[in-house]
Order: sequence, then structure tokens, then C-alpha cells
Amino acid sequence: MAIEGLGFGIGKIFAGKAIRKRRGTKVAVNAREAQLLAAARRGEVEAQLRLATIYAEGDGVAQDYGEAAHWYGEAARRGDADAQFSFGICNANGQGTGQDYEAAVEWFRRAAEQGISGAQVSLGLCLQKGLGAPANQQEAAQWFRRAAEKGDAAGQVSLAAALQHGRGVAKNEGEAVCWLCQAAAEGVAEAEFNLGKCYQDGAGVDVDAKKSFDYFRRAAEKGLPQAEFELGLCFYHGHGTEVDLVQGYTWISLAAQRAVPPAVGVRDELKEQLSAEQIAEGDRRVAQLAPGRPKIAAVSPETDEDFKFPNEE
Repeated sequence: MAIEGLGFGIGKIFAGKAIRKRRGTKVAVNAREAQLLAAARRGEVEAQLRLATIYAEGDGVAQDYGEAAHWYGEAARRGDADAQFSFGICNANGQGTGQDYEAAVEWFRRAAEQGISGAQVSLGLCLQKGLGAPANQQEAAQWFRRAAEKGDAAGQVSLAAALQHGRGVAKNEGEAVCWLCQAAAEGVAEAEFNLGKCYQDGAGVDVDAKKSFDYFRRAAEKGLPQAEFELGLCFYHGHGTEVDLVQGYTWISLAAQRAVPPAVGVRDELKEQLSAEQIAEGDRRVAQLAPGRPKIAAVSPETDEDFKFPNEE
């Protein structure tokens, strides 16, 4: 199964748990913060945005997600599109605010209408899943397309998924491949993985095991768990490459460590075909590769738990 657009980007503005207390009354701890606080309280949007970023990142002050969300909200209510997008993410993820998808949709829509591509993708994802608003696949696809046409990789991956499934738009696997190629050219692992599946299954392109293998390798080397599993299968079965059971065991083991559902069973099946020396070599490679893998969770597109929003970039 191809990765949906919701698996892209992945991250939240903030990491960790929200801190809830009265906001906007913080006492400055240094001259820079004091100056920004004074300007922010006067309603200067640039100061509010800068202050929000400082608190979000803990840049010279104690990291405080609630303060960050407060100042994003202040700037958002004054019409700043970037702040509206950021405040939408705060509401969607419940960081610095209570989780409120309806509020998130409202702020995403305001930012999307001002042309913020990340907000367009996030709004589309909410509409696709029916979070904070009734599900509307057609409108979701329209927002994905607007973002994709601006060169937004998350929009391109999301639009491609809609085109592959005929979700809110006429099914067109060939066009989906075109959008995936654009995102893959930017090095987006999810797009590379999806192209690997396209060449594996002949979806919008002719079946080509070698190209499928190459795309899986690119995505696996970036740390995408599903790609690690598929690359391991390629080595296991000799799809697009020579059979290499140790390589297969290595990549499938990496995927198994990161919760790709079928990986554990396949790893154990493969292990029975290896010698003790081969297993030891595979385990050595896994131990060498595992610490440097990016923190990317396996994506299960059918579950809301994995729902993510693009970062504000």
C-alpha cells in the first residue's frame, strides 16, 4: 500500500507536552525578551511572531509552548497568515492549547485563503478525514492541488494519493506519478517510496523492478520504515537486484524495530535460512545503522492516530 499524504512531514511545531497556565503575563528574564514583550503587548505582529518562536524553540528563554501558542494566537487574530497556520497547528495538536480540530480548521482555512501552502495541505487533510469539519474529499483534493501547483511537496504527495485512489478527484494514476516525480526530485522519501510501489505494481507506469528497487533504496536510506521493509524484500527475493539474504535480513530487521506490521514475521522466516555467521553479520549491520535512523514512525494511513500536519516551512 502506498503512503498517504498524511504521512508526510511529519512533525509538530513543538515537541513534548503543553504547559497550561495563564498566558501573556510572563515576566521578562532578559533585555531582549523585555523589549519584545513590550512590543508584542502593543500589538506589533512581528514582535508577537518573534516572541512565539523564541518560546517555542527555547531560544535564550525557558521553552514554553503555552506562551508560544498565546502569541501565535495574538498575531493570528491580527490577520497574519503565518501565525494563523502556526496557531492552527497548535489547536490541531493540542500543544499550548486544548486540542480543538474545529478551531484548527478555522485557522488553517484563513491561512490557506491567504496562500500559505502548508495550511492548504493541513486544511485538506482535515477535510479528508472529517476532523473539525464534515469530510469533503472534493474540497480536500482542491486544496492539495493548490499547494502542489505552488511546488509544495506535501501537497504533491497528498494530491498524488487522492489521484491514485480517485478520492475527491477522477482517478488518474499517470498524473499521480507526475506529482510524485516532482516531490521525489526534491528528495522526499514518501514520494520515492510511492514511486517504488508504482513501478512495482505498474500503477501509472510500466512495471520496472530495477526502478522500483532504486526508489525503495533512496527512501530506505532516508529512514522511511516502509521503504526499509520493501528494500529488504527486494534483496530477499531478488526483485530489481541480486538476491542477498544478509542485506535482506538487515533491512527487514530495521523495519521490524520500527513497527512495520509484517516485518517481524518475514525477518524470522528469513532468519531460518541464514547461518549463524550470516545472522551475526546482519545483526552487526543493524546495530551500526539503527542509531542513526531518523525518528520516523511507520505510517498506517487508515488510522487517525498517525494523522500529521506539515511543518511551517
